[in-house]
Amino acid sequence: MYNVVEFGAVADGKTLNTKAFQSAIDECAKNGGGKVTVPAGEFYLGTIWLKDNVEFHLEAGAKIFASKSLEDYNESDAYPQNWDGLSEHWLGKHLIIAHEVKNVSITGFGEIDGNGDSFFGRIDKHLTWQTGYVFRDGFARTKDLKPSRPGQMICFIECENVKVMDVIIKNGPCWTCYFYGCEVVQVRGVKIFNPSHFANTDGLDIDCSRFVTVSDCIILTGDDAIAIRCSSARLKKYRPCEYVTITNCVTSSSACGVRIGVGAGELRNVCISGLVMKSAGYGFWVRTRYGVNCDGRIENVQISNVVATDVGLPITVESDKGFAKNIKFSNMRFESTGGSKIIELTGGEVSGITLKDIDFVIKKEEGVEFTENKINTRGEYALTVKNAKDVTLDGVRVMMDEDTLKDWKGRFVKENAENIIVKDCAL
Repeated sequence: MYNVVEFGAVADGKTLNTKAFQSAIDECAKNGGGKVTVPAGEFYLGTIWLKDNVEFHLEAGAKIFASKSLEDYNESDAYPQNWDGLSEHWLGKHLIIAHEVKNVSITGFGEIDGNGDSFFGRIDKHLTWQTGYVFRDGFARTKDLKPSRPGQMICFIECENVKVMDVIIKNGPCWTCYFYGCEVVQVRGVKIFNPSHFANTDGLDIDCSRFVTVSDCIILTGDDAIAIRCSSARLKKYRPCEYVTITNCVTSSSACGVRIGVGAGELRNVCISGLVMKSAGYGFWVRTRYGVNCDGRIENVQISNVVATDVGLPITVESDKGFAKNIKFSNMRFESTGGSKIIELTGGEVSGITLKDIDFVIKKEEGVEFTENKINTRGEYALTVKNAKDVTLDGVRVMMDEDTLKDWKGRFVKENAENIIVKDCAL
């Protein structure tokens, strides 16, 4: 066991402890691996690198605070797979990096604080993007609208045999925990707490990773709670995103409860069950394209046993490049203000979609101007199937009172859709 205090770390919340932490990790790895422990106390920290066979363990009462100074973080060219998110005003700087290592973990009941409130600026309360269905508490970007905040807090890059268990991670400046090109990943009992108005503060991002299990987590965040991605372009070794299971989690998000897609790779064989969504902009958003060079190929996804309240747009499946096929949603209840869409846009494919035993409870939006932009986002109907094929609606109910229905053209519409089966529904 390697206690960071024995390597010179000072628990006063202001001394920069990067060197002491890294020395403990390096010594542990040099001796074949083991546990690096962070005891109770407040530790101020810049970028550290995890190594093979190292368990980074935060004891109860341990609190890590990320540095407020960008000079204390890695350079953006620190490894080939890294990048700056300039359009979103963040840099490729990270608090904890595990790069191409094996048998690595972060465990314990301590806290990791990303110091995000040091990097974000004012809150914009008057968004037009997505017309109020996302970031309803407002939207804060980087101070001065320039790339001056760190990127993903915790990064596992092309690693094997990864565990993140029990820790509390909060106040992130960007994505919270990122698994890119990894194999055999276990995330269990993790708590993520980011302010609802912080932009880009995804909870878990699972990107081109295989054999992944996520369970028993609580994720309350500003951006996507969980994102499953297939953005393979920067990988040294191509991997599809596949064999992913997510279960028994509670989420709250200003953007997507679960986003599936993003990238120009393959995403397949995913099972999600047992989710409770306190709130979300989009409940589930399956999209093959996000950006100009994306054409994701998404297939074989099962999502079931979901209770979601205070949702903007419950289910969206869409493709304008690539394909989304063989996707099943079952045993769900949504309370929402917006509609759901299964729609092929331009040049993609949406097929083999099943909605079974789903209740959409649509609530009235008070004091809202239904502009053309808002209606386009929300939908004219509570459930739309358009330009898709082989869609089954079985036991689907759309419930709204007559006063709410006045704000819609109707409960359900199918348009230019092929082989649509509707049975035992109330639409």
